[in-house]
Amino acid sequence: MSAARPSALIIAGGRGTRFWPESRAWRPKPLFSIDGRTSLLADTIARVAPLAGRARTFVLVSADQRSIFRKALHGLIPPANLIVEPSGRGTAVAIAYGCATIAHRAGAGVIAVMPADHYIAPRGAFRRTLTEAIELAATRRAVVVIGVVPDRPEPGYGYQQIGRPVGRGFEVVRFVEKPPLAAARRMVASGKFLWNAGMFVMDAATLAAELEQHAPDLAGAMREFAGAPAVRVARIYRRLDFDAFDRVVAEKSRNVLSVRARFRWHDVGSWEGLWEALGGRGSNVLKGEVIALDCEGVLARGGERRLMVLLGVKDLVAVDTGDALLIAGRKSSQDLRHVVDELARRRLHRYL
Repeated sequence: MSAARPSALIIAGGRGTRFWPESRAWRPKPLFSIDGRTSLLADTIARVAPLAGRARTFVLVSADQRSIFRKALHGLIPPANLIVEPSGRGTAVAIAYGCATIAHRAGAGVIAVMPADHYIAPRGAFRRTLTEAIELAATRRAVVVIGVVPDRPEPGYGYQQIGRPVGRGFEVVRFVEKPPLAAARRMVASGKFLWNAGMFVMDAATLAAELEQHAPDLAGAMREFAGAPAVRVARIYRRLDFDAFDRVVAEKSRNVLSVRARFRWHDVGSWEGLWEALGGRGSNVLKGEVIALDCEGVLARGGERRLMVLLGVKDLVAVDTGDALLIAGRKSSQDLRHVVDELARRRLHRYL
């Protein structure tokens, strides 16, 4: 492993419209709680902090959510470790800005970049996997991604095809983003494809070299970011327009390696995704004051003020937040952004 202790860059983006009514403007998806006790963001920090240390754990947010996250992060990381983007410009720009800031403040070392809103267990297995990725990134000077062994053909995920072994990892032959179901079935059956978990491990110098090759304008911006005051960062941001890091760097680079995840992983993108992550698959997943009789495939989260009783229903999502009640077909929960759009159209902003 590199002599310097690794750092962590946690990207806390996303409004979480598919988790309405629990996720709102004042509680974006990274602050959503699965168990009612800790948020997805707090869980992410707790998983990585034993490796990076809280002093080298950073969270990147957009300027319009600064006050929300500053309050949520109190006592979890040093206040100065909240990195604020002037505006959202995609993950390629976010990673370039975040890694430049970390390298300037914390010095050399590998940086593990990860989303704030994934469900991962157990923590120890995650840290073992991340340690392997950090060691590989340090010794091979490569961009290292984490791949999850798929347990089903999922057309909504990105995939990575793994090649020959390299150390404890593998070369990445190619990435496939959200394939058709038939193609996903063939890839999973081949045993040569892993789900792409959206985590990237590399040092700042490796990132800079990759950007010089694939996005030279962003490489120039990364050099300018280091130590720049907020006003200058905002000026730099206004001229940047890049796609996601996967497309800008990972899919084009020949210097990408992968390690196989030892942990359970779910990109919890909807109520149905949460039902799957918590072991649904035909059974019920209940939280709070809920009674479900003769029910199947139900996700129900009761409120604090009243009892929820479900009788004879199937494949349903029921969420009570006190001021709003959602009843939806479980598979329809992917479309909750339409509900949020309708609330905005009707000017029911108190529910957004």
